[in-house]
Amino acid sequence: MEAFVRSRGVTVPERTLRWSGAELLDLVRREAAHLEAELLAIPVAYERRAMTEATLVPFAREAVAAMKQLGFATAIWTNNDRVVADFVLARFELLPYLDLIVTRDEMRRLKPDPDGLRVVRERWPDAPRIVVVGDSWVDGAAAQAAGVPFIAYRPDRGEMEERGVAITAEIQSLLDLPAALA
Repeated sequence: MEAFVRSRGVTVPERTLRWSGAELLDLVRREAAHLEAELLAIPVAYERRAMTEATLVPFAREAVAAMKQLGFATAIWTNNDRVVADFVLARFELLPYLDLIVTRDEMRRLKPDPDGLRVVRERWPDAPRIVVVGDSWVDGAAAQAAGVPFIAYRPDRGEMEERGVAITAEIQSLLDLPAALA
């Protein structure tokens, strides 16, 4: 995406940290809005190819099933689009365990922006507590920006530190999620 943006004459400021797709999308929206659809076509094509090859993280189904049994409301918040999310979640039989799915189609801005949590809060205005569980720096940065706890699943600690992401708890297996929430 960065190569595309640069090839279209958009100045991408130099920095030590790699630009995320969401950050590049924000840059294009500000500096060259006419390129937005063409830029978004890049991740869409990648996601469509990747969705049939996706694999389920070990114990993901068991973890969300356990969360439901413990009385938690469960949501998926992804930067992917609705088509990909619905396909993958159905393929891995996760839909019965989820109360809410938030995709980029519902958000104004993508993670690391916390806008997806705006969607969650609009759907669940009486939720007493929201916790984000994720495996990437964008998940943690979004949680941090929204002021909610972040449970990191097998994080790249170096990248988390480099990006200034605060981790509330760290788990190496999704089976450890109930204990991390306690």
